[in-house]
Amino acid sequence: MPITDEEVALAAITSLAAFDDNQKRAKMHIDEILNDGNPFVDIHKLFALYNTLYFRSLLLPSVEVSWSKRLTLCAGICELVKDNQGKYRRVRLKLSEPLLKYRPREDTINTLLHEAIHAYFFITTTVAHSRGDDGTGHGSGFLLLADAINSHGSYLITVYHTFHDEVDSYRTHIWQCNGPCRTRPPYFGLVKRSMNRAPGKSDSWWQKHQEECGGAYTKIAAPELTKEQIKALSAKERAGRQKNKIDGWVKKNLVKVTVESAKRTRSLSPGRSAVAHKIAVVACPICDATVAEDKINEHLDTPHSP
Repeated sequence: MPITDEEVALAAITSLAAFDDNQKRAKMHIDEILNDGNPFVDIHKLFALYNTLYFRSLLLPSVEVSWSKRLTLCAGICELVKDNQGKYRRVRLKLSEPLLKYRPREDTINTLLHEAIHAYFFITTTVAHSRGDDGTGHGSGFLLLADAINSHGSYLITVYHTFHDEVDSYRTHIWQCNGPCRTRPPYFGLVKRSMNRAPGKSDSWWQKHQEECGGAYTKIAAPELTKEQIKALSAKERAGRQKNKIDGWVKKNLVKVTVESAKRTRSLSPGRSAVAHKIAVVACPICDATVAEDKINEHLDTPHSP
């Protein structure tokens, strides 16, 4: 019969009853780190100490710990991976740099311990933990060990650590559906993602959406290009991008000038006549000269000094 999460959780908890010399030293170093006032933490050093204190020194060297710049949907992940012989005997633990770098240090530590518990179960039970009692790996064994570590070290290890505001701030690629679902809560036809992957057949909910809504998705928002991405654009792409910026700028300023012109007209005294100007004017974005709106493109094509 395969070993269970509960059994290995109890083995780890039992080791907390009476520390050996290595655990005592690890506990001392951890306390020094947690009380040094440094807002940052060396996750590799701390992971090695927690390995000794809470996880029976079983995690290293089989667990690889790293920061991830691409992980933006949750604060951390832990996954079982194959070794050089094709066996699932190695574990990869990643912490989200985008989500954790501006949060209190305690969130990084709690996330590190959360993922270390998963790593411990992977090392001791292998693929049995990947399913767990509830299909997420947060079954009774996880809760048992997390509660013991929380009580011992006054930590706050929780089942889920998705920081919703931070996650949403990175979901800058947005698509809007034109079908009936755009009026239905909670999503109102919006799909937000941190990467440029349009909704499609690869999404588990796509077939249901096609049957119940049938609408098409159109991209309505995207993040600004980085300097590196702009440099990689072709000359044609850069020209089109510049034209879009100028057209957007003209439309924005045309509205502003029209509103200001209307205000000036209304402010005229009753005895004076107001002459309606049919040609709106805008300021050149390069030299700031006032130009008729229908002449702005011609003006931009001519050499002039700012």
